Amino acid sequence: MNDPYMQQIIDGSKTYEFRKYSMMGIKRIWFYRTAPHSAITHVCEVEPAASRGPGHDPLPEDGLGNKEFNDRHADWDGYDFAYRINSVYEINASGGIKWATLRDEHGMKGPPRGRVTLPQSIREQFKWAEQTKIR
Repeated sequence: MNDPYMQQIIDGSKTYEFRKYSMMGIKRIWFYRTAPHSAITHVCEVEPAASRGPGHDPLPEDGLGNKEFNDRHADWDGYDFAYRINSVYEINASGGIKWATLRDEHGMKGPPRGRVTLPQSIREQFKWAEQTKIR
């Protein structure tokens, strides 16, 4: 995730995470921030996806991008899944879980991009509920 999008989630101005694909069953999103962070810095609890399909209610327009999602703005073409962000936790490790740690200690072959399953070893070492809740 690039800044300023992560900062918008942290400060609460972005209330949904929009994706082009379904992440059925997902309860939390662990956000890897690109350079200069190059680390997983936050984990957010999310609701099941809202979609723009027939019969679905529009999103509340309480955050950045929600109106555009509802209105099917051209810039949002393909972003058909919206995950309500219920909480934001900051990873307690200084600077987050750095890329070198992900690679050397948790066996990741490359920096996480898009939809990647979190290794069990990270879930065990960095229990999300033990991180610092910021909202």
